[in-house]
Order: sequence, then structure tokens, then C-alpha cells
Amino acid sequence: MGLFDIFKKNKGKKRFAIIDIGDANFEQQVIRRSYVTPVMVDFWASWCVPCRQLGPVLEKIAEDPTSDFILAKLNTEENQRMAAKYNIRSIPAVKLFRNGQVVAEFTGAKPDPLVRRFIKKATSVAPPISQKTGNMEPAKRVTKAEQHLKKGRGFEAFIMLDQFPDSPKAERAQKLIPLARFLFDVENGDALTGVDKLDDAYLDVVSAMRKRRPGQALDLLFYALDVGESMDQDYVTAVIQSLFILLGENHKLTQEYRLKLAQPA
Repeated sequence: MGLFDIFKKNKGKKRFAIIDIGDANFEQQVIRRSYVTPVMVDFWASWCVPCRQLGPVLEKIAEDPTSDFILAKLNTEENQRMAAKYNIRSIPAVKLFRNGQVVAEFTGAKPDPLVRRFIKKATSVAPPISQKTGNMEPAKRVTKAEQHLKKGRGFEAFIMLDQFPDSPKAERAQKLIPLARFLFDVENGDALTGVDKLDDAYLDVVSAMRKRRPGQALDLLFYALDVGESMDQDYVTAVIQSLFILLGENHKLTQEYRLKLAQPA
């Protein structure tokens, strides 16, 4: 189980299991999101009878607490650019994305057992290697990730750190991932909790990092420790520790805030 599996904030019914998408947000909600969780895109239209048969099947599976993918529904009548880009000639058409790439697909209505078999097969193997990292050397990947993190670019940093090869830089890459995931998940909405004070703090952390104000970001993260529940506090603490790694142990902010973190609440 990974760090961010432990810190999932879902309580009961899954949040964001099903989302409506379009041409404008396809890149953010499908391509980028697929780097951290499989995204199944249901290309459909209101006049399509088989679409109305398949839709409830997909939605039921997506909302199952044991399912680990996001269902993204795209109306092909209203979003013809993406339908054309992915060569949608017959609907319903389903495509499963991982690491920005289509890894499996089918067309036509299918019963629940066949859809579950399709998902299990597509997600049981390792995702494809990111096309954005290619054969980049580990040291260069970490350097690029750090450059992105200092500018608040969570997605760009995450894809440099994810699926990191065994190397002397692997431990540092692993320690930077919580900060990258946090910035990325705030941007796409996965880190937001529905608690206004906490979510506002998270959004302001991202803004501070983009303005290259790590001290302000740390102030906001410590505020989040105060207003969050115990689960949120563990999550935020991991992000703070990751930011310390980015800054370095000798940085004055790391020294100041590490002492503050060690103080009893």
C-alpha cells in the first residue's frame, strides 16, 4: 500500500468516482490524472440506446469502494474534438488510460461481468513507461523534478519521480513524491476535502509555491495541521517533510520549521 493510499480522505462513498469531462478539460482530467490512477473514458451520446444500457453498469462499478479507477464521461455530441482525436466511430466506446496512454478499449454495451474482467485485465499489469521521461538519467530526472517543485508544478514533478529506477537517487525521489502528489492532487481536486478552511489552505499552498515562497507555503501547511483532522494531519506532515527534503537540511526554513514540527501540539 502506498503513502497516498493510506491518506485517502474518502469516508464511505467514493469522491470523484464519476466525472463529466469535455474537450476543454480532457488534458487535465484524463491525460494528467491517468498518471496516478487509471481513468476510464466513456464516449457516449444522449440518443444512443446502447450508451444508456452501458452507462449504469460503468457507474455502478466506478462507485464500488473496491474499484480503483475514475470514470470520465464525455458526450460526443458536445465534444467533437476529442471524439475525433480518438477516432470514435461507434458508441458507446470505452477507453482506459494509464500514464497518458490508451491501454485497453472496447465498443458496444457489455454486461457487468465482462466489464469487470476488462478492467481487471487492463489494470493488473504495470502501466506503460511514461513517454515524458524516456531514457532520461536518474540524476537528471531528480534535478528536473526539483526545478518543477520549486515552481509549484506538481504534475511535471510527479512524472519525473514516478516509476523511478533503482539508483543512488531513488531514495531522494521517493521522499519528494509526497510534495509532488500534493501539488498535483490539489490542482485536479483529488486532495480537496470539502472543508473550506482546509481546502483554502491547500490551494494557497500551491499558489505560494508557484510564487516561489516556500516560507509562506510552510506557514499555510502548519495552519492546515491545526484545522485538519488526524488523517489530514498525517497527510500534511508528509508534505511538510517532503518540502524539507526539497529545501535541504541546512536551509534556514527547514531548521526553523523542523523545530516547530517537533514541538508538542
